[in-house]
Amino acid sequence: MMNTKYIFQTATLMGCVLFFGSPIFAQQVRLPLNYWRNPEGMLQEHATLLFEQAHVILEKYPPSATVGDERKLALLSLDALLHDVRLDSTKAFTDHVEKRFQHVLDKLEKETLNNNEIRIHQLYNHGYIIKTPSVTIGFDIVRGGRPQHPFVSDALIQSVVSQCDILFISHEHGDHADKSVAQIFCDQNKDVIAPPGLWDNMSPNIKYLRGEDIVTEKMDIPAKEKTLTVKIFPGHQDSVMNNVYAVTTPEGITVMHTGDQSNIGDMQWISCVSDEIEVDVFLVHCWMPAIEKVVAGIKPKLIVVGHENEMEHTIDHRESYWLAFRCFANVTVPYVVMTWGESFTFSR
Repeated sequence: MMNTKYIFQTATLMGCVLFFGSPIFAQQVRLPLNYWRNPEGMLQEHATLLFEQAHVILEKYPPSATVGDERKLALLSLDALLHDVRLDSTKAFTDHVEKRFQHVLDKLEKETLNNNEIRIHQLYNHGYIIKTPSVTIGFDIVRGGRPQHPFVSDALIQSVVSQCDILFISHEHGDHADKSVAQIFCDQNKDVIAPPGLWDNMSPNIKYLRGEDIVTEKMDIPAKEKTLTVKIFPGHQDSVMNNVYAVTTPEGITVMHTGDQSNIGDMQWISCVSDEIEVDVFLVHCWMPAIEKVVAGIKPKLIVVGHENEMEHTIDHRESYWLAFRCFANVTVPYVVMTWGESFTFSR
């Protein structure tokens, strides 16, 4: 007969194995309690926790034309992290970008919309996905980083592109035009609209549109049996051709995307945009010159500000969210400052 002492010892041992082998305890022992002689590990852990906590707050206080202190503090925390060059090539940073793209993908796969509304999803830099009840439109979608070392994995960007029907590219610069992303659209037999000269002869799915004056085109989405009305304005970033697109959805909502429009010589046509078309949503980069005059010429109903924290720039040209608020302080049209992975619903 087994003695009582042996039974007690065996039971105690099994209890310890079950507890110390449990996920809760395993998680606890994996987390260091100090980082002596491991400054890089400390920095990454610190960044990961701050990225996560900032987005907890941003989920609680979502994008709005009326911004409270909590949301501003979360955006400023992201500014601080994204201006710390020690983090630029770390896993903490690339994981953060990947999670923000995944967050958009999750919403695209699940969301439903009413006929009078669209949802604006912001990706990295000045990239957007516009979801309507009938079509899904991409603007300047890039993976970020360098072609050999992008911030977003191939598998994830494939899934994101699968949710879209068409891509508009404003100009040739790598933070707006990603050849690999365009190739995925072409491989999925989806059109890519771009200024002339970008990746010539790459695919018949790339449509080059541009004129000395405003060009108006009908763009079919065969898979959805829908048609977009597109106006292409002849913009420039300095001397570089920069298409400014105004896309009217089948629901009759018009979205204008600026790319990097920044040539003051184009102010003649910019000042007359509202005579040409009624713009509902204006996707404008945060450092647009003479922004008050631009808004007066376009007369949008809503402004969404983008292009903050372009990580391939030096920190003096990684425009901060706090700087965006300062640049748009005198704009009277409602404007929304979002970060990567966030969304805003516009309703007519």
